[in-house]
Amino acid sequence: MSRCSRGCTLATPIMTAFRRKSRILLVDGDTTVQHLRALMLRMQGYNVDTAVDLEAARTVISAAPVYDLVIVDVGHFADPGLEFCEEIKQRHPHQKVLMQVDGHIYLGRESCPDKVVSKQEGPHHFVEEVERMLTAS
Repeated sequence: MSRCSRGCTLATPIMTAFRRKSRILLVDGDTTVQHLRALMLRMQGYNVDTAVDLEAARTVISAAPVYDLVIVDVGHFADPGLEFCEEIKQRHPHQKVLMQVDGHIYLGRESCPDKVVSKQEGPHHFVEEVERMLTAS
């Protein structure tokens, strides 16, 4: 870490090779929230593609190589996101999927998603969970 003239701390520009190579697809219908989440992840060194809805995400996934992580914001309506998650897992069984929800939703599914994160837990928790998922084997 290096210090800037006003006492703030700047991260060194050297990032792990893992972070530089990690590709994330972020699916979120709220463009403001999507932009902020993508920015937070890019500031951590991740390559982030975005899709505004599940149909756009299907198009992106069919045209792109496999992502290291797919993040789907489902709000209060988990069923369409769960169906999308299962579609991804059928095509790419080892694809990691993180689902963001409003509040706490219990999902009685075994295969999808890999992790559920509540938006109420805040942006730092969101980034920490992304990092945990990407570093887990």
